[in-house]
Amino acid sequence: MKLARAGDDILVRLDLGEDLLESLKEVARRESLPSASFTALGAVSEVTLALFDPAERVYRTTRFAEPLEIAAVVGNVAWLEEGEPAVHAHGVFSREDCSAVAGHVMSAVISVTGEVMMRAGGHKVIRRHDPRSGLNLLSLP
Repeated sequence: MKLARAGDDILVRLDLGEDLLESLKEVARRESLPSASFTALGAVSEVTLALFDPAERVYRTTRFAEPLEIAAVVGNVAWLEEGEPAVHAHGVFSREDCSAVAGHVMSAVISVTGEVMMRAGGHKVIRRHDPRSGLNLLSLP
């Protein structure tokens, strides 16, 4: 992973074998980001996508182990109450025939390169456990 920062803008280049979400958590730690938003594109060798089932309060996951283009990934970075960064991302990935798979990104392993543009937020954002949904939701004033 390589990154370049200019003020609140951070450009991140991910390399073969790096995981998108884990890499963004590392950027948040390294750059002491209070919060961030991001977009990403590139290519992956595998991705695990999910859909949240609110009735069961679990994520239903599907793993795609094939070459995929990252058509678009959008998300944010906040912090859990325990002090660890939390990345929330949704993505659309294109197959060889240009059909797409999409969902909540659980993991994404870079195959060639990943290019991420991050924008640091001005204040620390915390995710707190919501007992109604079972999720860690953004805690806003």
